[in-house]
Amino acid sequence: MARAWRQSKNRIVKNVFCLSCLFILPLLLLAIVVYSKSKHAESLPIARDLSNQKSDSSFQKFFNLIVLIMSDPTKSATREAIRQTWLSNNHEDVKHLFVVGSKGLAQDVLKNVLDENSSYHDMVILESINESYSSLTGKVLAGFQWLHSNHNFSFLLKCDDDSFVQMSPLIAELNKQPQKHLYWGFFKGGSSVFQRGKWKEKDWFLCDTYLPYALGGGYILSSDLVEFIATNALLLQQYKSEDVSVGVWLSPLKIHRVHDVRFDTEFKSRGCYNEYLITHKQSANEMREKQANLTKTGKLCQSELRVRYSYNYNWTVLPSQCCKNFDPELP
Repeated sequence: MARAWRQSKNRIVKNVFCLSCLFILPLLLLAIVVYSKSKHAESLPIARDLSNQKSDSSFQKFFNLIVLIMSDPTKSATREAIRQTWLSNNHEDVKHLFVVGSKGLAQDVLKNVLDENSSYHDMVILESINESYSSLTGKVLAGFQWLHSNHNFSFLLKCDDDSFVQMSPLIAELNKQPQKHLYWGFFKGGSSVFQRGKWKEKDWFLCDTYLPYALGGGYILSSDLVEFIATNALLLQQYKSEDVSVGVWLSPLKIHRVHDVRFDTEFKSRGCYNEYLITHKQSANEMREKQANLTKTGKLCQSELRVRYSYNYNWTVLPSQCCKNFDPELP
């Protein structure tokens, strides 16, 4: 009798234990998932948009083109030159935003940024981004994430604060490009991976050369590609160069890669041609000079000048052979 009672008691304890597992294990798994997500979420840069506190109403407004200009917090004079030159002609369906990082800024610099934004309402401040070359890829990625979450748009132009853009011709040409899956800029392929200096890619392991990418002085992405990058941000490997990183992130996709010699977006300007839609490595004075030329003559350059040769990207060959045919006839 006692033996039967003990067996019955053991069965009851075992059943109670099993029932407890059914309730406790799911709770433990949920806790682990939440904790894991919270850790990953904390690793993402926090973006604070001070250009428009009512992001919901901003999202409802549609823009054909949003211009994200990567800028250093201390370069208020450069931003002012840009506002006075190539951003001075208003386009109703175009919005511009200067993207700056504020982590670790001196209080006087941060105050100047906040005061500047109070006057112009055109800045996105990334509170978890240090301003340095090594954080540029994270800055661009965070800007894409913020943009995807806060605005409704068709295209993004990412450029630097030393780029001059002919906005009206660019918009006119944009209407001729594929409206979806567009990656438009001046492409480079087959370049050797940097092994030293500030461009050193210590995490690069894909192959012996960089994958094809549009140079970072200015490139355009359709909103669906921005969405792809933003929604997969946690899974994306960040490399030292932001333009190289974007090329890698988009490399497996079936998209329209459009190489355009009118994007003078290399590490050094190729000169001055009236056809250029974007010209990189421009000082504030050079921007003002180009804007004055456009106002007076309708042409970008006082006289066209070639400093370096250009090329048409050959998509029919391997990247190592893509960009060797320099053509003196190209701008």
